[in-house]
Amino acid sequence: MHTSALPAPPAAPAGGPGRNDSLLPFCEQPIRLVAVAGDPDDDAPWRVLSLPCEHASGTDDGAHEREQLLIALAGALGGLTDSADCESVMRRLIDDIVNVSSHLVLAWVWIGPADAEVITPLCVAGAASAFGQMLQIARSQATTHCPVFQSLQLRRISYMPISPRSPYKPWRRAAQQYGFEEMLAVPFDLGAIGQHGVAVFYSDERGYFKHIGTQPFQALAKLAQVAVHQAHLVTRLQLQSSTDPLCATLNRHALEKILQQEFSRARSSGEGFGLILLDLDRFKLINDSYGHPAGDTVLRETASLLRRHVRETDIVGRWGGEEFLIILPRQGIDQVQCTAERLRAAIESACVRHEGRCIQFTASFGITTWSGQACTPERLISRLDSFLYDAKRMGRNQVRGADGRGSETLSLGAQIQAALDAQRIRAAYQPLVDLRSGAVVAQEALARLVTADGQVIAAGEFIGAAHRLRMEWRIDEAVSRQALMHCLRSVQAGQPMQRHLINCSADFLARPGCIDALLQAAERNCTACADLLQGRHKPVIIEVTERQLLGDPAKTRQLLQPLLDFGFELAVDDFGSGYSSFLYLLDLPVRYLKIEGELVRRAVADARARTMVESIQSMASRLDIRTIAEGIEDQATCALMRDLGIDWGQGYLWGHPQIG
Repeated sequence: MHTSALPAPPAAPAGGPGRNDSLLPFCEQPIRLVAVAGDPDDDAPWRVLSLPCEHASGTDDGAHEREQLLIALAGALGGLTDSADCESVMRRLIDDIVNVSSHLVLAWVWIGPADAEVITPLCVAGAASAFGQMLQIARSQATTHCPVFQSLQLRRISYMPISPRSPYKPWRRAAQQYGFEEMLAVPFDLGAIGQHGVAVFYSDERGYFKHIGTQPFQALAKLAQVAVHQAHLVTRLQLQSSTDPLCATLNRHALEKILQQEFSRARSSGEGFGLILLDLDRFKLINDSYGHPAGDTVLRETASLLRRHVRETDIVGRWGGEEFLIILPRQGIDQVQCTAERLRAAIESACVRHEGRCIQFTASFGITTWSGQACTPERLISRLDSFLYDAKRMGRNQVRGADGRGSETLSLGAQIQAALDAQRIRAAYQPLVDLRSGAVVAQEALARLVTADGQVIAAGEFIGAAHRLRMEWRIDEAVSRQALMHCLRSVQAGQPMQRHLINCSADFLARPGCIDALLQAAERNCTACADLLQGRHKPVIIEVTERQLLGDPAKTRQLLQPLLDFGFELAVDDFGSGYSSFLYLLDLPVRYLKIEGELVRRAVADARARTMVESIQSMASRLDIRTIAEGIEDQATCALMRDLGIDWGQGYLWGHPQIG
């Protein structure tokens, strides 16, 4: 309903000599009922009244209803904290106050900017809601003097009687159709969030607001002010918790929630969706060459570029580090492929300027789509990881996905999954020999994948794919369980006590359930050997690669502690293959150092390599750490390692790994 034809009334009277009420805060201004429209007893279109109403002069019925209104507002107060949006807050308030009143036939609320050109109710309540839902008040020279705009402008309560003989036809019709007799507009202050608010009430009884007084409506305005501020704060906190602070996109937590929602929608509707995972190529080089502020600028510009080149319905977020994930609702693989190629080209041609320099870079992409009811978010993300890895491995700055271009990682992943399901991940055992006595002192359990036709695949051919697909822990779980049983069977068969070495990935150690399962299996198996052990360390050695230890020695110690407390020993595998750090040897109870096989083999002919092995042995001896040389394949290497003081040896010289 439009009110652009309202005649302009005369200016409202001042609050009193020497006082400008319009400049006072709302709570300090005198409450006045200001009539700004025609009175039913006066044919003049406008008549201004200035009636103080701080103290209602109504009947006992008025006092009773006022009390009921205040009680309703008090009851609504507790529920306001449950709402996180302004509309819910205001709807609850006006619903409660209208429901207990015998004469309030309509209430509506508006919240918006001070310079709004049109006021449309945010929410309405009451028997005359149909009127409120159609209401629109356009700002004009005439309507600026109506009660709503006057209330907002002067920040005080405005009152207007509504006459069935009003010269303004919309009011006359409303009075006749809905029984309106008068209205009250009450502003509330939302300046802290840059908004204004007004609550408007319509009564079907003349003199109602005078009898009731303004107290309940002022109380509602105050409650609205506090509750809307709280709802705004909650909304801001929720936004911050779901937004990446650097790129102003969704963060990983928010993306995971949306991904779950997309899965639910796809399962119910049968309409799939696409995913794009991209990683900026050689991003570390950007940070190292231009500085971290430049890297931050590149990330922000990348996020902005991605948003510009996808649909409004597509979801862009920062997955972590320099990775971004894009969710494309209702997209097939061909559409996803086209989008990814468009983004790849846009990034390749982009030039990010930082401190006068142009930074150019590329990105690698993995793409996939929802593949049916059996699909899970974890499997889909694993596919993306594998495709992205393939794009990196095959030269970067390209798109890889399951669109006929293939993925070696995904193919291996399918084989691993099938082998795990069919219990065809088997432990193969390779002996470790005391280099002085020649006696076999330990067995290392190594993972093998046995195909359906009986072919045996060594761990080196599939463990990388398992790591990228987050399946490594399942392999470790299967092999460790078999190794403990193998150890027990050896003892029961009367064989000499031998230690068993078990490889444990960081993914395995980071899962409390895996640690608990390993300990439970160890307790069952080691109980049978209790008499033989006689308080000694359990015959199990946990192997962790040097690269995993280098990440965080303190965290590694925390993860390993339950196993160490049980009596397992710790070995560092592939020592010398990475950026060796001796500091973690101070923080962890390392009992064994396995020297990387390539370094061992080169020591025979390379004096520098031989010096390095000597240094490792000297240090280990002083720290009471046993050394193990890996990759010994001939007698010359064996003799050299023995002469250098290495304790144990392992390699094809004494046998290939055999499935037990």
